[in-house]
Amino acid sequence: MLRHFYEDFMSFVPLQLPQLLNVTAMEEPLFYNDYVLLTFNLTMPIELEEVMDILEDDMQLIMLYNHIPSQHTKFGQGTCFYSNPSFGQMFKINAMTDDTEMVSCVKVTIYDSLEKMCADVSLDLRLHTRSGQFRYRRNDSDVLMDFL
Repeated sequence: MLRHFYEDFMSFVPLQLPQLLNVTAMEEPLFYNDYVLLTFNLTMPIELEEVMDILEDDMQLIMLYNHIPSQHTKFGQGTCFYSNPSFGQMFKINAMTDDTEMVSCVKVTIYDSLEKMCADVSLDLRLHTRSGQFRYRRNDSDVLMDFL
C-alpha cells in the first residue's frame, strides 16, 4: 500500500511544485515500514520565506510551524507543512536553511496511515518546542482536528 501512496504522490505533487520537487534532482527514496522519505535537492537554493509561500499558495498545505532556533543566525531556521488528510494524500514537507542561510533541499515524508502521520506531525512539533522560538506554530488542538 505504501508504494501506491508513493506513486500517487510522485504522479501529482512534483508537477504542482516543480521549483521545490524536481524529480531529476531527487535522491533515492528510502522506504520504511509505514512511511517513505524523499529528499529533493534544489537546483538553485532559495530563501525559506519563498519556500513557505510556494507551499502555502501552490498546494494549499497546512503550515505546522516556522521555527527559529537562534536570533543570531538564519542557519537552521525551518518550516513544516502537511497535507490535509481529507484530500486523500498523507504527507508532510520539511525545509531548513543551511550554512548559506538558504534552503538547498526539501524533505518529504509520505505515510501509509493517518495514525502514523498524525503521530509524526505531533512529534515533529514537540521536538521543535525544545529550543528556539516559533514565528508561527499551529495549535496542538488544531492539528488533532485536522486528523479527525
